Amino acid sequence: MTDSSDLSSTEKLLDSIRGGTPPQAFSREPVSSLPESKGCSSLKGNTLNNLCAGAYLGGDSLSLVLAGETKRGGAKEVVKWQVFPYPETTDIKSERFPAFLRSALASFLADCKNVPIWAAIETKDVKLRQLTLPNIPDARLANAAMWALKKEIDIDLVNEIFDYEFISDVHGSGVKKKTVVAFSGDRAAVKGLKTLFKSAGYSLAGITATPFAIQNCILAGQPDTGGQPVVIVNIRRHRSEIFCMSEQGILVARSIKTGSYSLVEPSMESGMVDGKITDIPWILAARGRLDDPGFEEMEAAARRLLGKIQRTGEYCSNMFLENEPVAKYYFFGETDDSRAFISFSEEMIPGRVTLFSPFQNDPGAMGLAMPTSAADRNGVIPALGIALSDKAMTPNFLYTYKEKALDAKAQKINMGIIAAGIAGLLICAGVWFWFDRMENQEVAKRTSVETQLAKYDFQITKDVMNKKNDQARKKIEMIRQYVNDYASLSVISEVCALTPENIDILTLKAELAESVDNDPKAKNKKKLEDRVRHMRLQGLVSAEFTALESTLTGYVMALDGSPLFGNIDVENKKIEQKKDLNTLNFTVDMEIF
Repeated sequence: MTDSSDLSSTEKLLDSIRGGTPPQAFSREPVSSLPESKGCSSLKGNTLNNLCAGAYLGGDSLSLVLAGETKRGGAKEVVKWQVFPYPETTDIKSERFPAFLRSALASFLADCKNVPIWAAIETKDVKLRQLTLPNIPDARLANAAMWALKKEIDIDLVNEIFDYEFISDVHGSGVKKKTVVAFSGDRAAVKGLKTLFKSAGYSLAGITATPFAIQNCILAGQPDTGGQPVVIVNIRRHRSEIFCMSEQGILVARSIKTGSYSLVEPSMESGMVDGKITDIPWILAARGRLDDPGFEEMEAAARRLLGKIQRTGEYCSNMFLENEPVAKYYFFGETDDSRAFISFSEEMIPGRVTLFSPFQNDPGAMGLAMPTSAADRNGVIPALGIALSDKAMTPNFLYTYKEKALDAKAQKINMGIIAAGIAGLLICAGVWFWFDRMENQEVAKRTSVETQLAKYDFQITKDVMNKKNDQARKKIEMIRQYVNDYASLSVISEVCALTPENIDILTLKAELAESVDNDPKAKNKKKLEDRVRHMRLQGLVSAEFTALESTLTGYVMALDGSPLFGNIDVENKKIEQKKDLNTLNFTVDMEIF
């Protein structure tokens, strides 16, 4: 027997999505006043870092917890918590619910701006298994985890969102393997929460699941389990959630259809207990001892519930812990104030039962007290676990392995672009420095040339040019004078050097003065290279008759090869015989350069 008005908010939300009023059609009309809420705040004016708000939609109330760091990089602590009961005329299907949610969030986050908000889907909407996979590359780990989960559980990848969490590498029989937690979440439940908060004017930073929210408390050391395996039980109105955890993470997450209502249902039906279904926490609190009237009616239901909890712990011990027993059974929920139920639990599970109270014994620097009533703890503790979520560590159905892979790929592309940009900048800087160096070298050369030119910096005028011309003319005249003075010696020396022993020079007549036109006008026009000097040489070749001509020819060629002589003309060749010697008498006319 269940009362539909007391189903979990997520169930109501799913009903509204599947067949009721769509969330996007909810009214934006604000709630005029919120019901009286319960809360505890310890801001103390501290500067807080890495804030995160956790929202848990319970059966009849909204629980909000804000967690943050008093020191950057330190452990997270509870900053504030508050419970907002739903208005009497408002439930999860109501058109006014988004307005109530918006008002509650605005009131709770009034002192904090731009705080990320997380929510969670119910355990019954999650399928979860811890798996051991072969040592395969990380790129193939997601597919391996998905197919391994499909072998264990029937999952629908169209209507469910798959993700996995890598736990650790394990070594067994010398073989390396990988341990992961593979899980899937109901796509409609995730979409419903996202749409509901968007309708209220807030965007969710993440949507996790209740098992991972409770795991966040264990990872934060609240409470400190000493690395031993534990079972955490949340006894809610119509369901109980059982989480088996170890230092490797979640081993089993179960949601069973037995809750606090099942414990008091026989008494309420028999008329022994008079009250509304919302009074169940207080009805259970009235059961202080095992011998209290009415406990007999709830004993059978309590025994069935605790038996399921024990069997879950034993299953985890056998399947995942190599028969290591569960160290503790932590309880929280609507039975927290029932001393009779806790005592009965201790009888069935001796020495291992305690209440789950994160931050109760170690409130941290903020010194914040957790709620004392069972009704408030039933919502605040899951909300606290949600508020401890971290994007890098907590499974998030809005940011699964697919989105992480895309972000990693985009990051690699960005890093490649940045590296290429840096390389381009370095190349440009190198080219710029090279050009700068070349420019400096050219400037230095120009400065040197300008310095040298500065030594000869004078005005070029007609007088200066005339003076330079006179100086050049005088220099030419001087050179010509030297040539005229030493020309005879040069000619005689060159002739002597070129004349062989078998040729005798009879006469040598040289006209060393330049022959020019007697016309003064022609003289001024005559070029220096056109003025001609002559030399006339008469000689005698003494040799065999057959060698006379060749000897003369060789001599003429030697004279022609001299830089002083040219245009050689042989005249008056005559062979004569004197006694026993043949001679060749010749005359040579040539120009002197």
